[in-house]
Amino acid sequence: MDNYDSQNSSTKKNSSNREKVAVIGAVRTPFVKSFGVFENETALSLSLRVATELIARTGVQASEIDECIWGVVIPQTKNANLAREIVLFSGLPTTIAGFTLNKACNSSLQTAEIAADRILLGKNNLVLAGGVEVLSDVPIPFSDEARRFLTKMSRARSFKERLSLIGSVNPKWFLPKPPALAEPFTGLTMGEHAEIMTVKNNVSRSRQDELAYKSHINAAKASESGYFSDEIIPVWAGKDKNNFIDKDNMVRPDTTMESMAKLKPVFDKRNGTITAANSSPLTDGAAATLLASESYVKEKNIPILGYILDFITVGVDPNDQLLIGPAYAIPKILKRNNLTKDDIDVFEIHEAFAGQVLSCLDCMNNEKFCKEKLGMPLFGSIPPEKINIQGGAIAIGHPFGATGARLIGNALRITKRKKGRYALVAVCAAGGMGMAALLEAK
Repeated sequence: MDNYDSQNSSTKKNSSNREKVAVIGAVRTPFVKSFGVFENETALSLSLRVATELIARTGVQASEIDECIWGVVIPQTKNANLAREIVLFSGLPTTIAGFTLNKACNSSLQTAEIAADRILLGKNNLVLAGGVEVLSDVPIPFSDEARRFLTKMSRARSFKERLSLIGSVNPKWFLPKPPALAEPFTGLTMGEHAEIMTVKNNVSRSRQDELAYKSHINAAKASESGYFSDEIIPVWAGKDKNNFIDKDNMVRPDTTMESMAKLKPVFDKRNGTITAANSSPLTDGAAATLLASESYVKEKNIPILGYILDFITVGVDPNDQLLIGPAYAIPKILKRNNLTKDDIDVFEIHEAFAGQVLSCLDCMNNEKFCKEKLGMPLFGSIPPEKINIQGGAIAIGHPFGATGARLIGNALRITKRKKGRYALVAVCAAGGMGMAALLEAK
């Protein structure tokens, strides 16, 4: 979305006459460590939980929902079009169309952007948008040889033909192939790219551990204060659905800088600074938002969390700094809306790795980077007390397809509680991409 407003950008800051996209509600499941309590769940089961509960909590008429848009990163062979299956299996009216997308870690921010675009174009009034990731249920592919053999077997017309095919089988063909973790374009993993960024930006191990420590402490305090109670939808999990999960299970309130310092680097074992403690863990979870036109919520007198004002997507050279997208997206979206960093009350910057967040912050506070990469004067530093106030993905977790939707709801709730006005969400993504969303609390 290039711009949410056709007016000149100089008029945007105080414009109140244009139509806005309202966020009626946003919820999520608990975010839990993969291969644990959600190991019997699927992308569909968790998505159904948040979608149906969100509709019930907001009280909107299901028959008035125009579309369902969902994000998921790891391909789900069980669900060719997860969004449509959410509609059908939830009992929502079959008139609601749905489509599913993959934009890496930007996926559920992208579903919200598309929903907002369609609302502003007048095509829809009410849209369910969200995302999910269940790495516990990741499909494990076989080799190309095994695939070709099974295809030929299914097409064989006689027993003799099948027997001949069986005689050519190599058992090694059927060894499972783990999902690829490397970037296709560079051949490096996310963690290896994050290591490159920490070296390039001279980000120390101690700074990374400190950010991770604050993530856990802030998330623990928010949980203890009940700040997540409005957004987390409990899930009955387990084979017999007898395990009640109502909290994120990776937040460590007892963590210390000393314990983090003892961990060995994961990606560069000799000289690296990135560890399991200062990285986001593999996570299962789902999140959803319900978006509507401003005129719709006013007509129906529906309470809302706030408004979506703008989105921006950026692409960067994957060979340079793969996860630096937020450092491009944040200054650009603020400039386009005639706002400064001082106007923003809450920043939610996705924590893929502590070193990635710190690299983004350092680059925005680097005059050379801003001039050469952004074509702007120095952006400056963002006050730490405005960033990830209730913790981030290092503590809470990061289900790839769900993080953007979580951040929208979380940012608006924090901003409302602080009696602020503007919030900004920024997320890096695989492939050298980044997105940002500008929000206004109500």
